[in-house]
Amino acid sequence: MKYLKIMTPVVFLLMVNCTAQNISKNFDTIAYKAQTRGSLIQITVEDDKLNYKTNQVEGTKEISKEELEEFKKVIGGLNLERIADLTAPSEKRITDGALHAEFTIKIGDREYKSITFDAGNPPTELKKLEDLLYSISKIKE
Repeated sequence: MKYLKIMTPVVFLLMVNCTAQNISKNFDTIAYKAQTRGSLIQITVEDDKLNYKTNQVEGTKEISKEELEEFKKVIGGLNLERIADLTAPSEKRITDGALHAEFTIKIGDREYKSITFDAGNPPTELKKLEDLLYSISKIKE
């Protein structure tokens, strides 16, 4: 009985800890591409680096551990199996009123590609990810 009192909290803590680790998915690559005639924005996150490229600038930035954890948290909150089935909230890209944007997220040997949406107006589920990429890269939409 004495061991049961000791083991129960230990098992509970191990289960909670394992569950918390599953919330943040480790990704290999996050790629964001937005383009239309004459305009291009590419942002890629891989390891602890963020690479960006536009028609005007190109560069690389180091990602802090906190920013990397934020990416993991945002990716962990997405249902990656369903990002190709989301609905774009607007259709300005059809008439070149907005850049055609999409995400590609690679985890292990699996690649998840989002639907095409208007840059700056993604589906609600992808808004945090787009905002995070733009804020770290300091690129203006």
